[in-house]
Amino acid sequence: MKKYILIFVSAVAVLLIAGYFCGVYSFAPCGTKHDHEKHDHEKHDHAREKKAHTGHSHVHEHGAEEQEGIHLSPEQLKHTKLTVSKASAGSVSQKLELHGEIKLNSDRTSKIMQRVPGFVTLVCAKQGDRVKKGQLLARLTSEKLGEYYSHYYSAKALEEVALSEYNMAKRLFANKAMAEKEYLRYKRDYIDSGISRRKAETILRSLELDPAHREHTHGKDAKDIICTEYDIVSPIGGTVVSKDISVGEKYADDNTQVLFTVSDLDRLWLELKADFYELKAVKIGMKVEVTAVDQSEKYPGRVIYVSDVIDEASRKGTVRVELEKSAGKLRSGEFAIGKITLDSSRKSIVVPREAVQLISGESVLFVPAGKNFVTRVVKTGDSNGREIEILSGISAGEEYVSEGAFSLKAIMLTAGMDPHAGHGH
Repeated sequence: MKKYILIFVSAVAVLLIAGYFCGVYSFAPCGTKHDHEKHDHEKHDHAREKKAHTGHSHVHEHGAEEQEGIHLSPEQLKHTKLTVSKASAGSVSQKLELHGEIKLNSDRTSKIMQRVPGFVTLVCAKQGDRVKKGQLLARLTSEKLGEYYSHYYSAKALEEVALSEYNMAKRLFANKAMAEKEYLRYKRDYIDSGISRRKAETILRSLELDPAHREHTHGKDAKDIICTEYDIVSPIGGTVVSKDISVGEKYADDNTQVLFTVSDLDRLWLELKADFYELKAVKIGMKVEVTAVDQSEKYPGRVIYVSDVIDEASRKGTVRVELEKSAGKLRSGEFAIGKITLDSSRKSIVVPREAVQLISGESVLFVPAGKNFVTRVVKTGDSNGREIEILSGISAGEEYVSEGAFSLKAIMLTAGMDPHAGHGH
């Protein structure tokens, strides 16, 4: 019985296995064709999808490239305060820094001495006083001056007498009542008296005195008084920087002592020392920015003289600068620094110095890229501290960030962005 049962189970197992394989192979041809067509269709669709995806991917990458750089939110833009400007051509003026000393302007300084011997009877000015042109500084009593006036008045009176005699002789000679020789003698006397009067007048005018002597008032008897008072006046307006005179002093005719020094302190000089090559670069008329060693204030000036001679000992020459608007703020004898603005003939793109930032050892500008800002590597040239030359990397007319570049740099570094990512080209 068990034997028949085993045979039955085995037969069923065989039939089941046979049915399985028969079923598989009976659907295989149709199923295989369908599968191949489906595979080809899927392959075709995949290729088409891949192509479409590739195109989409390109657009996506290009869009991502546009989004590279620094993107600022409206709030960041508000606080960053960026200024975008267009690059323009120009030149960077170089400055030559020289050292020197403040001096009195000798073209506006007067050393005053008396011109006649005499005693000092009055001193009106003291050191530090501001005086006007023609203002009385001191007065002397001079016997010599009395002699000069006496000679003038005498010569003038003799000329008047000689003129009267000559006019009389001319009438007599015209009426044949005087010999020609006698007439010519009167004429000669009149000419000689005129020469004597003009000589005496010239001496007084050389002392800058009026022969008519209208400076002093001597009352009703002025015509009979020979004036001996000599006024020392200031020939220029300025400040009394030195005084060496006192009441009672006597000065001889050959005195060479300076009594007063008056100088215009509004136009001081700065004398700078420059070597041979520096002298070649400096020209008359160049602007100069002057700073005293112990001050921060800057004073304008201009070059008025460039030495043609080099000192044998120091091997340097003088550059003289006339200062403007320095009264009461600079003093003669102070040391000062002069920054001379030199000419620059080279034309290139010039941008503010703060627009150029150093990132990873490269000089860069920030330029707009859509709504973002990207870095642009540039090659720089000369700089004067305020402006800098751009030799390559940006062209005239291109936009760049002229103010706020440092803030963009800070944002980039804080965010950990790759400085070389998003380089503008």
